[in-house]
Amino acid sequence: MSVIELGDLSSPAADPPSSRPPARLRRRPVLIALICLFALAASGGPPVPQVRQLWTTGLTERDSFALTADTVYLVRRSGLTAYDLATGAVRWRRDLPLPYSDLTSMRVTDGMVLLGGPPEFVTAPGFPSGAMAYPTELIVLDAATGADRWRAPGEVFDSTAGAVLLADRDAHGELHAMRLVGASDGVLRWTRPLTRALDVQTSPGRIVTTTAGEVTTYRHDDGTPLASRRIEASQDWVNSTTMVSGERLLVTRADPRGATITAYRLDDLAELWSRRTLRGAYVTECGPVVCLSSGAELSGLDAATGEPRWSSSGWAGVDVAGPGRLLAYSTADEPEHALMDAATGRLLGRPSPGWPTPAGGPDGPRTLIRASATDPDRSVVSRIDPAGGRIVPIGTVVSPAVGPCSGGGRFLLCRRPGDLVVTALTS
Repeated sequence: MSVIELGDLSSPAADPPSSRPPARLRRRPVLIALICLFALAASGGPPVPQVRQLWTTGLTERDSFALTADTVYLVRRSGLTAYDLATGAVRWRRDLPLPYSDLTSMRVTDGMVLLGGPPEFVTAPGFPSGAMAYPTELIVLDAATGADRWRAPGEVFDSTAGAVLLADRDAHGELHAMRLVGASDGVLRWTRPLTRALDVQTSPGRIVTTTAGEVTTYRHDDGTPLASRRIEASQDWVNSTTMVSGERLLVTRADPRGATITAYRLDDLAELWSRRTLRGAYVTECGPVVCLSSGAELSGLDAATGEPRWSSSGWAGVDVAGPGRLLAYSTADEPEHALMDAATGRLLGRPSPGWPTPAGGPDGPRTLIRASATDPDRSVVSRIDPAGGRIVPIGTVVSPAVGPCSGGGRFLLCRRPGDLVVTALTS
């Protein structure tokens, strides 16, 4: 109990006691209130959860969706709907002329929604399964309004703000023609016949086609052939893969005793270097190096010479995780991940289990999701620090039941039986 000194009340010279407390006491509650007010303002109020579920919507396993920074585009049998990611409000909705829930592709880029039509299934002796499926039609919509832009037969192999590269397949799944059309109107710019091509890839200013044992490069703007080269295939061309990496074409030929990786210059397809491995190899473009995965051994090869720069054991492969960064992963059912410096192979931070999101995003994975050890219905979300490599848990989400979650920037989208769950992520 605190005692307030009022003086000697028995003295006749003393002033009569006032009903109001002294001024120093009257000021105290005001000061306390101001201190609390400033403290609350400085702290920004109660802390906002870093993981917060926002909204859900119905979604079946046959439905598809695609994301931009602030919108999710969802295709159901009833049509295509664009939702605001932050609120779930419908931006626009439209019917589609075909059952596009069976579509093989949908992408949203450069203000366009590119919808591949229902797949065509064909016998394809050149593919491992002996069959393949591909879309035979493309519908292009305006991403902001859902209005039709144009439609055309064919399959999309590349798109930019100015042009879309399409190709046509025959009854065996082989590509027999490719053409470039305007992105805004679908007007034809050029077309080129192809002979039994298996793949089409692009790099800035170049197009590369692959047949059974031959590669050809074309100029992107007008389709002019630039160079062609016979490339010795392995016993079966199915066991050979090609990948455009910067200004180089990398060809991997597998055989019973290992694999051979050869780099060619894109301009004239001159051979730059070749490297032999004693085991099967998987090649990944890793920025300053070319990554080579062989079993549980990961190597970084100099992109210009093919000489090894570094190696690291215990990793099955990598995903690019931003400029100069790789996310290495193990072969476990729930793989361990660790951030790695691409130039040196040095590990940054400690490994952590989980699945990265977004997979294959332009800036690389930004979050890891792993099963909760205490709640089977929840999964733990962790942020990946691209500078220091720390992987820090920030909260939990409902456990995805169908495939991995998508997103990983400001929003995370996870499939549950019959639903799509949208969660906000804050830093």
